[in-house]
Amino acid sequence: MRRSLTATAAVAVTTLTALLGTGPAAHADRAESRPDGHDPVVSGTYSTGGAQAWQPLSKAWTDDRPDRPVDASVVVDPRATRQKYIGIGFSLDETSVSNLWKLTPAKREQAIRLLVDPKHGAGLDRFRLTIGSPDVIEHLPFWSEDDLPGGVTEDFGLKYFSVKRDVDLHIIDTIKLIQRYNPKATFFASAWSAPAWMKTNDRFTGEVALKPGSTTDYYQVGKLRDDCIDVFARYYVKFVQAYARHGIRVDALTLLNEPGMDVVYPAMDISIAQQQKLALAIKREFRAARLNTQLYVHDFNFWDWKDPHSTATKNYHRIFDDAPDGSVSGKQVRDAADAIAFHPYWGDPQVMRDAYEQTGKPVQLTETSDLSPSTILDDFRLDAGSYILWAQTTDQYGGTLHWTPARDNNVDWEKVGATTKWPDRLVTVNTDTKDFTVRDELYKIGQFSKYLSPGDVRVDSSAAENDVSNVVYRSGNGGYVAVLGNSATTDRTVRITVAGHSFVVTVPAGSFATCRWKDRSAADHRTRTP
Repeated sequence: MRRSLTATAAVAVTTLTALLGTGPAAHADRAESRPDGHDPVVSGTYSTGGAQAWQPLSKAWTDDRPDRPVDASVVVDPRATRQKYIGIGFSLDETSVSNLWKLTPAKREQAIRLLVDPKHGAGLDRFRLTIGSPDVIEHLPFWSEDDLPGGVTEDFGLKYFSVKRDVDLHIIDTIKLIQRYNPKATFFASAWSAPAWMKTNDRFTGEVALKPGSTTDYYQVGKLRDDCIDVFARYYVKFVQAYARHGIRVDALTLLNEPGMDVVYPAMDISIAQQQKLALAIKREFRAARLNTQLYVHDFNFWDWKDPHSTATKNYHRIFDDAPDGSVSGKQVRDAADAIAFHPYWGDPQVMRDAYEQTGKPVQLTETSDLSPSTILDDFRLDAGSYILWAQTTDQYGGTLHWTPARDNNVDWEKVGATTKWPDRLVTVNTDTKDFTVRDELYKIGQFSKYLSPGDVRVDSSAAENDVSNVVYRSGNGGYVAVLGNSATTDRTVRITVAGHSFVVTVPAGSFATCRWKDRSAADHRTRTP
């Protein structure tokens, strides 16, 4: 669906002023004029990689030579608003955290600062926590936040709930470092499975079996027990409360990471009916605990949400339908859901836009391994509000990882850890030199995260032209942020037009650039209003 700006925000752009500095808000209200005292300047930065990171663009002036020929044009419609920006970041999975803690304290702080500091680094600002063990860990065994001692079979009172493992593995310490260098950083969390005792097969890791009549297709055996839906919801509440006691606000949870995934690492199946009841139970328990934590449903691939061309898709969009037995209405579940979370590994990303327009729910990209800033731009244009990278820190050898695609219920996890490697992630820690390196993509990604702020609203803009792509946001202070990607091997001149006023910038070859400017007329209007 399309949305309109409020009357104040829809004031036509008549004057553009500078909004750019080394950090997201630096010099936000400082205007600079041409020597003749006329039109205000628009400035920005660009990155091609570590060698040229967040470098200043040449200054541009509004309505300067409107007949000047350009290589590409971007036309912005400030009245056509889309989704709010939430953030860009990565997961704080146990493997990534473990590798960061192989650095010296000074190097670890240097790495975190480069990643998250909005002034001196990339300004990454949205991070995924795992509730218990995910599918990627460095140190066995896998764990939940409510593992039971010997002789105990159930814990409906959650007496044994503990985040001690999160503390011991330095996950909490890493969050504290992130908060130090980016106090505006936000956090959400996902569980890969309920504790073993809440499941029908009494095991935390996944268990698979062949579908009847098939020799290649599997299903997930371990299911959430129907009588454990409510206690699983309380388990989520306990996690949010435990982190709050450490000074960490978890502002959202996903219903479950990749429900029904046919794998042997931590996983669990929850049927559509269980998803509906669990969503209602979670929001009920949040209210009882006076938490305003949001709930993201789905947290799985585009394809698993809906694919009209496939009979194998899980069609989890049905969570918003009325239950066949009348026990739950689709409206109840839609009211409980604050967003729909997606992973990009299978399916068409257009599903995000379709889900947004068909349900009115924000969509979030909660896990991806794609480091391409072009993909970030494209996904934001398809209405994703966030972009979260998965498992982005390994050592120089690409391991140790306890992850496997094998459908083997008796897998040798020690062998998996010795042989599974994921090289060339965003951050590589050299365990010999106690130093780290980052990929060049970080600096281009920073062209988004350094300058966008949570709450900025995307506005419609014209399609890519002549190797130049774009995404444009209206910022909370009445300004605009445009991120431009130039995939050409030569520089491109680009005219940006908003409400009849325009300026031209030169975007260097192979770079991503960010321009920031402000609607002075709207600011002046707010200043004059009693």
